Amino acid sequence: MRKLFITAAVVLAGLGLAGCNSQIPVASTYPMKTQRTMQAAQHWGVLADDVAAQVAKALDDRVELRLLAIDVKPETEGPFAEVFRELLRSRLVYEGLQVADRDEGQLVLRYKVQVVKHGSRFQRTPPGLLTLLGAGVAVSRDLGADAIYAAGAGGLLADVAVGHLAPHSAHEVVVTSGLVWHNRFVTHSSDIYYINDADSGHYGTALAPVADEDMKPYASRPMGVTNN
Repeated sequence: MRKLFITAAVVLAGLGLAGCNSQIPVASTYPMKTQRTMQAAQHWGVLADDVAAQVAKALDDRVELRLLAIDVKPETEGPFAEVFRELLRSRLVYEGLQVADRDEGQLVLRYKVQVVKHGSRFQRTPPGLLTLLGAGVAVSRDLGADAIYAAGAGGLLADVAVGHLAPHSAHEVVVTSGLVWHNRFVTHSSDIYYINDADSGHYGTALAPVADEDMKPYASRPMGVTNN
């Protein structure tokens, strides 16, 4: 009887493996990464510093452009775009560059802001993160898979209660800037940040998603799958 049971188990396992070979790939997410949240005017200044530094470095390599005046032109409107323009002007002047008070049409530094709103999402944090913090052992960030830590009872319960799920903002902002001379980019960069949902109005209206009706002409027909 036992031999019959073992034989049946082996056969079923083999069938299971054969079935697995015919399945479609399982969806997986990207490895856990960090992304900064922009939530203060000081953070806008940090971005302006970075953009101005990129422009200064590019012009150091292009001596013939160094003395040309730079027009700073936002391509979107809103509180962020207005403040960012003045921050950029200040940083560019600090870098020793020529910045035009009125448009002169020599060098143009353009930037635009795009707001993206996602559906409800959750970020799965590394197991044990809440345990580690709750135990008062240390404050650790970006724990790797091999991180070793002590577990406290309070933190362990919190881990179980939330299932290692941490909600975050549904809004992201993409800030793209480019220095243009004679219809050619001298610099071009895009930076992506999370923003607080309540602050999204500072950056503009979120891009409209594509409506289902608009996607119908591109919808594919059902595809049959046969096992060979």
